[in-house]
Amino acid sequence: MPAEERTRRGFLRAGIAAAVAAGLAGCRSDGEETVEPTPPETETPTDPAPTETEPSTPTPSPSPTPVPEIVERYGERYDSIVNVAQAASGDSSVGEVVAEGINTDDTLLYFPTGEYELPELRVRDVRNVGLASLPRDDAVIRPAVPRDDFREAFIDFRDVSDVLLEGITFDYTEPGYGGSLRLVTHGNFIARDLRTKGKLPDTDKSRKHVAYRFDVQDEEGIGLVERIVARDGGHDGGNGVGIFVGKDHAGTVTFRDCEVANFPNNGLYASAPGADYDGYRGANGAVHVRGGRYENNNIANIRIGSTGSTVRHATVVVDKVPPTISESDLNVRGIRLRARNGQVVEDCDIRIGEDAGEGFGAISYHPDHGSSTIKNTRIQVDRDDFSAIDATHANGGGTEAPLTFENVTITGKAAEGATVDIADRHGTTFRNCKIEQTGADREGIVFTNSEDCLVANSTIRVTGDPIELNDSTVDRKALTLGTPSVPDGPEPGASSGGQTDT
Repeated sequence: MPAEERTRRGFLRAGIAAAVAAGLAGCRSDGEETVEPTPPETETPTDPAPTETEPSTPTPSPSPTPVPEIVERYGERYDSIVNVAQAASGDSSVGEVVAEGINTDDTLLYFPTGEYELPELRVRDVRNVGLASLPRDDAVIRPAVPRDDFREAFIDFRDVSDVLLEGITFDYTEPGYGGSLRLVTHGNFIARDLRTKGKLPDTDKSRKHVAYRFDVQDEEGIGLVERIVARDGGHDGGNGVGIFVGKDHAGTVTFRDCEVANFPNNGLYASAPGADYDGYRGANGAVHVRGGRYENNNIANIRIGSTGSTVRHATVVVDKVPPTISESDLNVRGIRLRARNGQVVEDCDIRIGEDAGEGFGAISYHPDHGSSTIKNTRIQVDRDDFSAIDATHANGGGTEAPLTFENVTITGKAAEGATVDIADRHGTTFRNCKIEQTGADREGIVFTNSEDCLVANSTIRVTGDPIELNDSTVDRKALTLGTPSVPDGPEPGASSGGQTDT
């Protein structure tokens, strides 16, 4: 292969790796974070929201194929750039143009403003391909057939590498139409500025329904998912998932500034790579969440489970009962830690409103989860009998691994139950934390079967017991305890040097 061709074909791979590596700056599992530079090719603003009026049908562009802006932006990365609207204006359909182009190496398909109907699209064994529009465009893709006519996903990439998906809206507003965009790669990818309009057609629960799936199966592979917006969710009684990361994900994927809301079966479901039970073993690829808003999703708004995965600067809100698979499946949770260890949740804001519905916790731990750290995070709980932190043995016994909480602030008007519920977690530590819950009969931290724990340099103001011990030992150091209506004062009978309770 000539040197200039090798350079051109390697440009996208290098660009993706650089973009994602920049986006991952500071994502070390020890929780230390440096300044994150803006990834290359993200200087342009997010695509404008689709207008309320119907966009026009694609018509041939008077400019050469492709348009100059596309050539300037991507010309050195691809051997071929196809203007889909122009190419489909002759004897070929949009589906034929896209199927042929996307299954050819080193090809970018450009979608100018317009509406495009596509049949089920399967992409296999290609590299350096993409579907993209420009920031000024309003490109909308609709399924040409209903969901029941798909074998699996609507757009299905498998065994591919160096993929770019950018600036496209998927319109699922017609009842029964919609499906998954699945991107399972060996090498790198970028998925940026993608939108879903309309609910997933997820009421047939004999099938899996996922709006977006992203896996990197090569341990050295890197994926960047940036500014995906899927706020219309699924149906009450459906089983739709917003974004899913499968168990075979072995590389690194970062989700930056995404918006996922109103799904009945998890918002960002990214714990499968960490799973290890009953013959189901994940590849343990890292998942990093940076910013974004996750809102009113059932089961969990964000869930992670692979070693060293992180969530930073994310906002999670549940202020109404989310759609559910069934009435018995309602389980409101903010951030769920499912398996493995070494995860960090940092600088996040989680709010559970009084109308949120029943659930296991704003931050919730599976019993199989090992050790992890929550730091510099703010939690507001206004729903009664709802824990801000739930690390209990609800499923029959935990790992007994310690958990760490640093500079965590918990506020709100929730009544009854435990603000923090810890069970089977020896050596758990709270440092520089603040708990203030104003509702009646509200407990502070409840420890069960947890020895050698520590609560230090913290303030707990609740209407019930600040610290309750059940077969547990806790060292208390420099605490301020009281009720929300009583001025601060030192813990009665405690010295600044600490006190051990049994």
